[in-house]
Amino acid sequence: MNRSPVLFIAYQFPPRGGPGVQRSTRFVEHLPSFGVDPIVLTVEHEEYIKAGETLDTTLLNRIPPETKIIRTRSFQPFSFVEWATRLRIFRICWFFGYPWLWERTARWPHKVFPIAKQIAADEHCKVVYTSSGPFSALLLGRRLKKEVGLKWIADLRDPFTDAYAWLFPSRFHWMLARRIEKKVLSEADMIIVNTPEVKKWFIKRGISSEDKISVITNGY
Repeated sequence: MNRSPVLFIAYQFPPRGGPGVQRSTRFVEHLPSFGVDPIVLTVEHEEYIKAGETLDTTLLNRIPPETKIIRTRSFQPFSFVEWATRLRIFRICWFFGYPWLWERTARWPHKVFPIAKQIAADEHCKVVYTSSGPFSALLLGRRLKKEVGLKWIADLRDPFTDAYAWLFPSRFHWMLARRIEKKVLSEADMIIVNTPEVKKWFIKRGISSEDKISVITNGY
């Protein structure tokens, strides 16, 4: 069987615990049996601890031992958030800094782009896969498509502006994020969503055509 390396970008990845890592974990576990070798780009263990995330090291047992995993800093503005929160001005900074502060992970795609580009060259990757959220990871996939020429698969575990779980500073900011979301996702070569309903929403909004949106539901 011919092997196909894929640059697999998943900010949330074991040993981080919780629901956000389950989908990526199973993809990395099973893709090799289909002739696809994921090269994972994610963040260091310590970054999850600093962010107060739950760890579950048992999930690492599901990752094939031969899987290449490159870990980086998260570049989250921990000190700034602590300072702004202490002075009770974080919401003001969030309001006027949006969309640059739309997620605390927003700096990561820009900082790790050179690393991702080098991995793609070294491993001869022709495809980049991004797992979202965080939704800022979409920007990294888009940039790798535009500047490196990789085919881009955007997997959304949840929708962004069509969901109720994400907070925005105001309705104006929500509308701005909605425009950004449509612009960025429309450039993906393939979009994977987790329910048929999300696929219908994306087609109705004109984000992509039906043949470029696949549904892979979450497992239980």
